[in-house]
Amino acid sequence: MLDHVLTTLRETPDVERVGVVTPSPRALFLAEDVDATALPQASRGLNNALEEGRNWAVSEDASSLLVLPADLPYLSTFDVRTLTGLARDEHTVVISPDEAHEGTNALLMRPANAMPFAFGPGSYESHMRTARENALKVEVYEHSGVASDVDTFEDLQALVDSGLLP
Repeated sequence: MLDHVLTTLRETPDVERVGVVTPSPRALFLAEDVDATALPQASRGLNNALEEGRNWAVSEDASSLLVLPADLPYLSTFDVRTLTGLARDEHTVVISPDEAHEGTNALLMRPANAMPFAFGPGSYESHMRTARENALKVEVYEHSGVASDVDTFEDLQALVDSGLLP
């Protein structure tokens, strides 16, 4: 699934640079294989890892930051183009919830340091609240390509049954 997400990002003209923060040597290899920047995770926890990624992006003069998890098997270039298109204005956050509207499956910030990360249980509402508290324009993007993730064994089985995974 990581390979799919990375390939989708690389095929989207709006995406200039891709970074992958992970402690996994295999995932770092996959990132390098598609010319993404492999960032070995130095901290513990998702939000800390994302902060490492943000620091890299800001050091590369990124005007915006798109955070995507690796478990989005239906992500398309259409989704990525739509997400980036919704954040053309400064001080904008685009948030894509999961199917249950509990988690955040995509988070785009313009500028890249517009607000802190709040991934974890209830992250969708937490990101919405934080964006409003920071006086950011909030756009919500809901589409199956971003909403459908793989969190449970049933999700994985559905993906196998669909033929997308062997």
